[in-house]
Amino acid sequence: MKTNKLEVKWMKSEHCTEKHLNIVVDGIPLDVLLHQLYPTDYLNGLIPTILEWVDNQEEMEFVKGRYTSTNKEEILPILMCPDDCDLWCTVVVAKVIKEGDYVTWDQIGIDRSVREDLILGYECIGSKVQWLEKVPRMFFNKAEYDCQLNKIYS
Repeated sequence: MKTNKLEVKWMKSEHCTEKHLNIVVDGIPLDVLLHQLYPTDYLNGLIPTILEWVDNQEEMEFVKGRYTSTNKEEILPILMCPDDCDLWCTVVVAKVIKEGDYVTWDQIGIDRSVREDLILGYECIGSKVQWLEKVPRMFFNKAEYDCQLNKIYS
């Protein structure tokens, strides 16, 4: 199986003047990759769900819980709006499958939870998703995946 190269690197993005950690897949920032495939969906400039940037403790614990989940399959919020840095604006999620030495982002999509859903709790995230069908499935070496994403989620 051919694996993708995952890196978390310090860089600027479209809407941030300061450098921040950014998810890069095969040399392309994830937000840029999504924008190339869906140029009218305003995905360029989204930033990772960096725990230290999320102001709300409950949201922070929710994202970290999804990342550290021992479930074989989980919906992980991976990108968010840099203006609000919360889960109430644009959130991009990945359907994560963990199997042995590999982690697969089986699908990537835009979470479509609405205010009424979120008021009841963040567990709704991932239940209403507009899957981005043009985004290819991505396969990562688990050790590399953990090493890189721990920079964001630890």
